[in-house]
Amino acid sequence: MMIRNVAATTLLTAAVFGALPGAGAVAAPALAAAEECGVRSDGRLWCGNTPNITLSYDASYQTAETGVLTSGFSWFQCWVEGGPHAGGNSIWYLAAGDKAISPYRGWGFLPAVHVATAHDPAPGLRECTLADYNLIGP
Repeated sequence: MMIRNVAATTLLTAAVFGALPGAGAVAAPALAAAEECGVRSDGRLWCGNTPNITLSYDASYQTAETGVLTSGFSWFQCWVEGGPHAGGNSIWYLAAGDKAISPYRGWGFLPAVHVATAHDPAPGLRECTLADYNLIGP
């Protein structure tokens, strides 16, 4: 039984990392999506991000939690300058969370350190306006 479990684990590991013939064909689209980071024709930034990250009411760690971004690849509406964070800058991105924290709608800000951008703010993404803040609620 132990040998069968080791063999199954080895096969699964090989498939996940593309060491089996044909495994790369399955993994390639997911890898390409995760590596993409840029502003699309809809004006939004589509980019990899830290999953299960809490969103904030304002661009600061000292504000209410408004939602949770559970996915590891998301779109971002706009950016603002806010409080400094571990990314070495003060850029925060507005996102629609996958889960809302009552009484908010799930929209909120996350620091750029949690978004896989090469430069902050992301080139081509617009700065947030008052209308964007209104999305947060309540």
